[in-house]
Amino acid sequence: MESFLKYLLLLFLWVFGVQLYCFAVNQKGVQRQDGCQKLGILYITVGIVSLVFRNMQLVMSGFILIMLGLRLVSYGLDRIDKKRFIDRYSED
Repeated sequence: MESFLKYLLLLFLWVFGVQLYCFAVNQKGVQRQDGCQKLGILYITVGIVSLVFRNMQLVMSGFILIMLGLRLVSYGLDRIDKKRFIDRYSED
């Protein structure tokens, strides 16, 4: 019964985490940058902390949270205006 409650709680936390992820990614402009960076750092932190417990479910969840956190941080580093491209050379 105790393991069932653990899985149920973990499932609810995953659904809540996915909802936060979708909300942060679907914002625009500066709000997207701030939200993605803060949520990404939170996911990375929670993922690293869950690795400490050495429970198989928490370890796998921790790895997934770390990967989602890194992806969110990369979304947060995206440029807002995107009018200048680094890889194109324009002669002025």
